[in-house]
Amino acid sequence: MNAPLPLVAGLGLRATARADHLQALWQQACDWLVQQPNWPAGQVPTVTTLAVLAHKAGHPALQAWRAQLPWATRLLALPPVQLAGQPVPTQSARLLARYGTGSVAEAAALVAAGPGARLWRPRWVAADGCATLALALACAAPSFDCVSGEAIASPLEE
Repeated sequence: MNAPLPLVAGLGLRATARADHLQALWQQACDWLVQQPNWPAGQVPTVTTLAVLAHKAGHPALQAWRAQLPWATRLLALPPVQLAGQPVPTQSARLLARYGTGSVAEAAALVAAGPGARLWRPRWVAADGCATLALALACAAPSFDCVSGEAIASPLEE
């Protein structure tokens, strides 16, 4: 079996987010990833790092979900200034005004994954909009089809 890909998850969380929302987003992401033509056959997706805004690192939903994960992850608490100016495909006017980037989840994933990182696709959004999840692939990973840098409108905001 191949070594796990260096996946980084960026998360956007509202106060009302719950652990089951994060698990549902992760399941959506996993279901999507394993259907991609370049995903290694038989490999179960895992993330090496969870990245969130610093003031969300203690969010009860995040802590509860992280405790349920069957693998160890690093939690990276990012100050908002690190996300400012990070190009992302999703463009939320509210988040641009507040954090200087159009998607907290997408920007956090890219920043945490390091220079040259790429998003797999625009973020996944919980049904009620209380949480978002984006996956980035660190630059040292093999070449995969990832999302372009084109901006898209944000129907739901983080």
